[in-house]
Amino acid sequence: MYTNLNAAIQALYIILAFNLVCVVIIYAIKLRSIRRRKGNDRFQTKFKDYLTYVQANLDGTEPLRAPPWTMNVVEREAMQEKLNDMMEIFSGEQRHKLVQLCLDLGLVLHHMERLSSRTYRVKLDAAYHLGCMRVKEAVPALLDMLKEHPLNSSLFVVARAVAKCATSQKELEAMVQILLQHNKKYYELIVDMIADSEVDAGSLYTGYVSHKNPAYVRIGLIGLNVHTDPAAASAVYRLMDSEQEDIQIKAVDLYLKSSRLLPRNIVSKLLNHSNLSIRRLTIETLADIKNPAYVELMRSSLNDADQRIVYASAKGLLRMGEEGMAALCESAVAVQGMERGQFMQQLIDDELKHLSMQLHNWDKLMQYNLLMYTYDKVFHRSKRIYRVV
Repeated sequence: MYTNLNAAIQALYIILAFNLVCVVIIYAIKLRSIRRRKGNDRFQTKFKDYLTYVQANLDGTEPLRAPPWTMNVVEREAMQEKLNDMMEIFSGEQRHKLVQLCLDLGLVLHHMERLSSRTYRVKLDAAYHLGCMRVKEAVPALLDMLKEHPLNSSLFVVARAVAKCATSQKELEAMVQILLQHNKKYYELIVDMIADSEVDAGSLYTGYVSHKNPAYVRIGLIGLNVHTDPAAASAVYRLMDSEQEDIQIKAVDLYLKSSRLLPRNIVSKLLNHSNLSIRRLTIETLADIKNPAYVELMRSSLNDADQRIVYASAKGLLRMGEEGMAALCESAVAVQGMERGQFMQQLIDDELKHLSMQLHNWDKLMQYNLLMYTYDKVFHRSKRIYRVV
C-alpha cells in the first residue's frame, strides 16, 4: 500500500515539474516575442526617415547610402527583413541597388559566414537570406547543401535560394537534377522556383521537352505553358503522340495555345482523338479563337458519340458568331425528332433564355437578336418582334 502511495506521489511530482517547465518555456517565448516586437517598434521609429530615403531614391542614378550609425543585432535583423521584402517586390535595376546596399551593410558577408555554420537552423536561415539577396557567390555552397539535404519542406527553401541566386542555366539544371533524384512529382513547384530566377528559362524548358526522362519533359511542358516561346509549337509537336497520357494532354494544350492559326489537318486529327479530354480541349480552344474557318470542323464534333463533346461543341459554336450559330441550328434541324436533335435544340433554347436576361448589355443584346433570327430562319418559325435599341 505504501509502495503504491509513494509511486503516486512521485508521479505527481513529475507532472508538476513537467508543467512548471512548460510554463517557463511558454513564458520565455512570450518574453522573447514581446522583446522582438518592442525592438521592431523602436526600429520603425529610428529608421523611418532612412527607409523613406531608400524608397525615394530607388529610381535615382546614385547608389543607396548606408545609414550613418552602427546597427545592433536586433536592428540589423529588422533591416534585413525590410530589405528582403523590398527585393521581392522590386526587380531590375531597383533590386540591384538594394542588393548592393545589403553588400555595403555587411549583410551578405554575415550570412555567407553563417552558411558555413555547423548548426542546421543557422545554415537554413542563412540560405534563405542569401536567396533573397541574390548572392551569386553562394550558389556552389547552396548546391552542396541541397545535395545532402533530406526530403522535407526545408529542401525547397534551399532549392528556391539556389534558383534566386543562379546566374546561368547550368546552375538551374544542377538544382533540377538534385530535386528529381528524390523521385517525387513536384514538377509545378520546381517550375515555380525557376520563375524566381533572373535567368531566362525559355531555352531550358524547350530543351527539357526533348529529354529522354519523362520527369524533365513534364517540367518543360509546365514551364513552356507559362513562358512564351515561339519555338514551343515545334518542340512539343511530337509529344502529342506520347504514350504517357498526362504528357500527351499537356503537349496538346501547349500546341493549341501556340498560335491562333492552326493547321486544319491537325485540328481534325485532334477532334477525332480517342482521348475525350483532348477532344474537349481542342473544342474549347477553337471556341476561344472564334475563327469562322473552324466552324465546319466544330460542326463535325456534334456527331461525337460522347454527349459531353456534343455539349462542348454546341456551346463553342454559339460563341463563334453568325456562322457558328447557323451551323448549330442546321445540325439540330437535320436530326430533329431524334434525341440528339432535341438535346441541341434545348441547348439553343437555354442560351436564348440566358441571353434574354442580360439585354441591358449591348453585346448580349446583339447576340440574342442574331441567335433568335438564325433560329427562326433555320427552323422556319413565324416572324417575331426582335428587341432593338
